[in-house]
Amino acid sequence: MTVDNQLKIARDRFVAFSFAASDFLLEVNKEGKIIFSAGKSQSLTGKEAAELEGADWLSVFSKSDHSDLNALLKGAQRAGRVGPLMVHIDNGQTQEKHKAMIMGMTMPESPNIFLSLNATAAFFDFLEVGDVHDSRLLDEKQFEESAIKAFAAAKREGKNLDVTFLEADKIEEYKKSLSVDEANNFNENFNAVLKEQSYEGGTASQVDDNKYAIIHDAEITPDFIEKKIQQLVQRTSPSSKGMDIKTKTVEADMESLNEREARRALLYTINQIEKKGLDAAGDDLKQGFDDYLNENAAKITNLKKIVGLQAFKLNYQPIVFIPDETLCHYEALVRFDAETSPYELIIFGEDIGLAPDIDISILKQAIGFIKNEETKGNSVRIAVNISGQSIQSESFFKAVLEAIEKTQCSPKNLLFEITESTQIEDLDKVNGYLQKLRDKKFEVCLDDFGAGSASFQYLNALEIDCVKIDGKYIRDALNSSRDEAMVRNLVRMCKDLNVTTIAEMVETQEQLDYLIKIGVDKAQGWLFGKPSKKAAYKKRG
Repeated sequence: MTVDNQLKIARDRFVAFSFAASDFLLEVNKEGKIIFSAGKSQSLTGKEAAELEGADWLSVFSKSDHSDLNALLKGAQRAGRVGPLMVHIDNGQTQEKHKAMIMGMTMPESPNIFLSLNATAAFFDFLEVGDVHDSRLLDEKQFEESAIKAFAAAKREGKNLDVTFLEADKIEEYKKSLSVDEANNFNENFNAVLKEQSYEGGTASQVDDNKYAIIHDAEITPDFIEKKIQQLVQRTSPSSKGMDIKTKTVEADMESLNEREARRALLYTINQIEKKGLDAAGDDLKQGFDDYLNENAAKITNLKKIVGLQAFKLNYQPIVFIPDETLCHYEALVRFDAETSPYELIIFGEDIGLAPDIDISILKQAIGFIKNEETKGNSVRIAVNISGQSIQSESFFKAVLEAIEKTQCSPKNLLFEITESTQIEDLDKVNGYLQKLRDKKFEVCLDDFGAGSASFQYLNALEIDCVKIDGKYIRDALNSSRDEAMVRNLVRMCKDLNVTTIAEMVETQEQLDYLIKIGVDKAQGWLFGKPSKKAAYKKRG
């Protein structure tokens, strides 16, 4: 077989693989011209594949998508892989618009960009998504999540990223000087400029009325970003003298910060900029995190004192077998003073690295409660939470084993729930710790299990006994077909894996009937009892 034949077979094979997941393929050169197309070109665009070759690739799509698509193309040229993005394909013959999901990537030895589009109605029915096209920049919460993913990806790839903050005090005044159409067009193009420079085209945000933030490759300078904006201003209104723009670039040093510290430093920096302007930002995120610690020094000292003295209380909420509602065990829930949210204080503890100290202190108090009940002739079984941050620490794990051995606490009285509040990086190491607990017959549960990719990654990598389904999905399952399908399929998957399931936040008989119907093993919620200082469960009826 000749080399040419081998290459043809290889190309045909990969085209076939692509069509297994897509309806329409495009190869676009760096000038934005289509050099190859295949698939449902006639039904989607009204043109045969041969007619599209040489055409501007944007001509295939609705004009409202052009700014986002340009950002996607430039993102692919820098990052190698981009998408998914929801767009609309225009059919020039029928005037129909076809919703499509587009993804793209580059190949090492080609300057071209390879795009795949899925426009099948069944595909969107499966995803249960509507018309989610949105050319706006990310809000603060979306930016936070995107930034952390970008930092993690760049760290894996050995790339350096920066965060540039822009302040354009008179941008709204400038927009008012334009016609409505010009202002709308300027706004879309302004957002597109920021997206084009952002990491993988998806890490640009408006953090305040006239303030913006972009995560970008370190080689992109703030002067270059400002130049692109000024060029846009000149194109929109040639007589304009330009726009006053201030910038501040903060280095994202991921070697000195972990994910949680970077998240906290980013949010703190944004908050300071919103309050005091760009001059409040430091030179790098490490400085931002140090400033955050300094500002909260008194709070840190107080939390250390609370943890050291065990100056908190534990409440106990029953978890029952269903359908018979007999008691299985209790979950230990920490309570501080009446004015302090336990969730916020625990998250703050994780921010400053105190999670292992908090968790070991709670474990010791829970074991003390178990032993005290034994002196009264009572046998109770308590689940204690361990954060994702704590379980990654070898010294913490040794402290857990030491507490168990010192008190001779039995697995009949104690089990553990691993929470997802912090991303677990080394899953193999953590799985090793968990198996040592399970070898001693202590059960391990994965808490707050949801639809996020991390949950399924954990379930795949960690050998555990049980998963606790996030109460959000239990609450919404009866009103959302998407959540109902997720819960039902999760339960089925866990049964196949021989992993038991607990549903939390069960508050109504209707919810309980649904859980029984789909085969959930255990339940927790106000229907069976609120958290209480005493581990006392009274069966309903």
